[in-house]
Amino acid sequence: MTNIDTQRLPIGVFDSGVGGLSVLKILQEQFPNEDFIYIGDNANNPVGNRPTEEITEIACRIAETLHQLPVKLMVIACNTFTVVALDEVRSRVNVPVIGVSQGVKTAIRESNSNTIGIMATVATVNSHIHKHVAMEIDHEVFVWEQPCPELAGLIEQGHLQDDAVREAAKDYLAPMLERDIDVVVLGCTHFPFVRSVLQELSGDSIRYIDPAYETSDLVKRTMDSNNLHNPSTKQGHSTLYFTKDIVLGADLGAQFLDTDNFSVELICLLYTS
Repeated sequence: MTNIDTQRLPIGVFDSGVGGLSVLKILQEQFPNEDFIYIGDNANNPVGNRPTEEITEIACRIAETLHQLPVKLMVIACNTFTVVALDEVRSRVNVPVIGVSQGVKTAIRESNSNTIGIMATVATVNSHIHKHVAMEIDHEVFVWEQPCPELAGLIEQGHLQDDAVREAAKDYLAPMLERDIDVVVLGCTHFPFVRSVLQELSGDSIRYIDPAYETSDLVKRTMDSNNLHNPSTKQGHSTLYFTKDIVLGADLGAQFLDTDNFSVELICLLYTS
């Protein structure tokens, strides 16, 4: 395959369900001439409470499926997959693989009290990746890690504004409001879809950081260094694949993505070797 052929390949983006669409939205805005293939493995969602071996195997199945399509670069648009399976995914494919950023640098910069919160799945919190990164940036910063075991699953079921997601969000926000934490990183790509609910519940007390912007910056640097930018001047197209239910993905896509330039289909994942 020539370099120009590689440049014209799509960028692969994947998640455990619909959450990664929040990352895809930012990538579409930053790279309007690129094509994207998105895989959301909602048949296996949620993954954040599973053993690490299962999480790794699920992530690798998605990555190997994308690799066969093929794509020129992969973005793991899932914090849990990133902290648990990034190294293994990179070992199984021969294209650049970028994990979702932590958003910690932005959070520390924007905090007025040098205290930040992390809302994430149990697996991500247990990895303490956000805290480790924060300590490297500023060893005096206070980091509150808030596990949110039910939130991603609720969002995956379509609970975006109702009482179920509000009650869960209240429980997760309470410890951070008690500690006067003023900046919170949305450490799961599902969480930006309920950002308005979180903001309503916390008022002006908390600012929320979406790490997708830092991730997009890393994608740009990787594409620059590997000469992967698509030379086309046409607007790109996104194909969204889901392994189970395409309804929520189609609904969220219609709300958040360019409705003229994406399609939604079912897909069966490859079995890993």
